[in-house]
Amino acid sequence: MAIDTVEKVFVRYFKWSFRRLPDSKLGIDARAEILDSGRPTGKFLPLQIRSVPSWAEGAGEYIHHGEHSHLDYWTKHLLPVCIVIVDASTGMIRWQRAGEGNCTETELGWTMVVPAANVLDANAKLCFEEVIASDPESLMRSAFALDRELMQEVQDQTTFFVWDEWGDSPANFSNLQIYIGDGERDEPDIRIDYHLRADNLHDVMTKLFPWATYSYAEPVREYSEEVAVHVLEVELRPEAEAYLEAEDFLVAGYPDEEEPRPPEFGGYITAQEEEAFWRSRGVSHGRRDQDE
Repeated sequence: MAIDTVEKVFVRYFKWSFRRLPDSKLGIDARAEILDSGRPTGKFLPLQIRSVPSWAEGAGEYIHHGEHSHLDYWTKHLLPVCIVIVDASTGMIRWQRAGEGNCTETELGWTMVVPAANVLDANAKLCFEEVIASDPESLMRSAFALDRELMQEVQDQTTFFVWDEWGDSPANFSNLQIYIGDGERDEPDIRIDYHLRADNLHDVMTKLFPWATYSYAEPVREYSEEVAVHVLEVELRPEAEAYLEAEDFLVAGYPDEEEPRPPEFGGYITAQEEEAFWRSRGVSHGRRDQDE
């Protein structure tokens, strides 16, 4: 219910897209995606959404308690995560950005004050736009970090993205259905209720899924001259494969390997070789004798 309430604000008042994320270890429940006149921009805002019983704590302010692992992951990947608190009794929604500047570390995790003034309504749109990074590198890092678990599911699996296209110039791309793995099925593994304006589907795919490469699995089918269905076969880009491999390595830590042994030296060093060695170190033969 809390996620439903927050989704209405971003979709109805901000005119942004809203994508729920599956239960994960990241502590991220959804991500808001900035749209420019309905067009995807590739700018994402990760959200942790929590329902609370009342605002009685701290004279209208709420003290949010979080886990160490979540904050560590967010700061490590430079994700500008926002905490959204929904008052179950009144429907009031408030927010605060999670970060080192406003989080207090504790033995069990961390705490953060969610101010009473930070009401999530139509007037808060500008505040959220200022929070989201806009440089290409940060946007790419956010997309990879947020979709890491989806990338792991897609990896080495036959995957299809099915998009509906409505209208033209520009078209509306909606109702993304994702099928992961072999076998026929009636329902997709993931369904995302997108409604995006774009000149072509390639703009949508590169903005929302920069970690993917795709090709058409079958011709575009048109129904009643109103909707066209695009069926794409999706794979991880080589860069995404490398990203997942690097992340696994960093999480696991340096492997327990034996120290390599140098080969046995069976010859001898000539005077010329020794002089060349010291010369390469910037020390002359005369200087060494003087130091000794």
